Amino acid sequence: MILQSWDFSLLDTGFFRSGQPFHAGEGGYNRIISHFPPPMRTLQGAIRTALATARGWRPLQKSKLPDGLGDADSLGMLSLRGPYLLWDEKPLFSAPLSVLIKKMETDSASNWEIKSTRLVPGGKYNCDLGQDVCLPQKKEKLDGAYPPENLYLTRKGYSAVAKGEPIPKDEAFFQDKLWHEEARIGLKRDAATRTTEDHNLYRIVHIRPDYHLKIRVIVDGLPGDWPTLQKQILPLGGEGRLAAVEINLITTDDYQRSLPELPKLEPAEDGLVRYTISLITPASSTSREQLKKLILEGPEKAPGNCVSACIGKPHLYGGWDLEKQVPRPLQPFLPPGSTWFFEASAEDIGNIEALHGSHIGDKEAYSYGYGQVLIGKWEVD
Repeated sequence: MILQSWDFSLLDTGFFRSGQPFHAGEGGYNRIISHFPPPMRTLQGAIRTALATARGWRPLQKSKLPDGLGDADSLGMLSLRGPYLLWDEKPLFSAPLSVLIKKMETDSASNWEIKSTRLVPGGKYNCDLGQDVCLPQKKEKLDGAYPPENLYLTRKGYSAVAKGEPIPKDEAFFQDKLWHEEARIGLKRDAATRTTEDHNLYRIVHIRPDYHLKIRVIVDGLPGDWPTLQKQILPLGGEGRLAAVEINLITTDDYQRSLPELPKLEPAEDGLVRYTISLITPASSTSREQLKKLILEGPEKAPGNCVSACIGKPHLYGGWDLEKQVPRPLQPFLPPGSTWFFEASAEDIGNIEALHGSHIGDKEAYSYGYGQVLIGKWEVD
């Protein structure tokens, strides 16, 4: 089996539909936003279509995908990791939500600084989650601080945060530097008659990435005798927009070195090891009950006890079923950056370290790259 990196560059804007309805009067929205980076459901479709086309398959034909590429509900022999954003070939990772930030503007738009404070498990409260729930609180006061939902860190920057160090300014990228949103007005028409009907005017938001920004997916599981692809132009996302993709062979060591470093974990004076588990790709569950359990108790195989958590608002991902030509049902995913606080015994350090870069969830979720986590540490005063 070989390991490949697929690096996508949008040639124009891109649109990756969220779960918002397009019909007038539904949802109360004045525009339809776009997911970015694109969901893995979208990227895997482009990847498998390119691989199948290289074996002679063509879209919309009645024959199934070539052996090994799965079907509408599975990836076959493939296993994917990501998606990751790249800036000048440097991987970027969503900042963990256990950090609060405050961007300090100065006279020059290019001159700014970033301050941060950490969230740690605080006192216990009775709330909608139950009784005696341990909620996060600021470790140090920082007025005006907010969650870093629009902040991305390089490998070096994420490694520093995982160790408990301040965020390095040169290793931090805000969303507005990486891509911009462009509102578009559209009018649906019948391709046969070239006419429109009432209630078919819509407003959507396209994504225009910076020239330096790419989207990377790691593809594993291809046999060595498959056709070698290097550069492709593929449709990606809504409206048939095009993306260029560059495909390279990599080693497992290359991939591991692209991930942030594992911080050194040591027992505190009370003998407990305190660590965090943070998502860098979305995490799903097979049912609403399991999703609630994941939020409240953390990953099932994590050593020790979950003390508290900083969880982002779930994202709704669906996708397009190419076989049935219908949208897939929407499914909630926990967003990258979601973080759990754990306490464990010193004997568990080896098992904790083994979680770094691994995936939580079942085998199917793993094959789509869902639920990849990184380990950090936290301390009490």
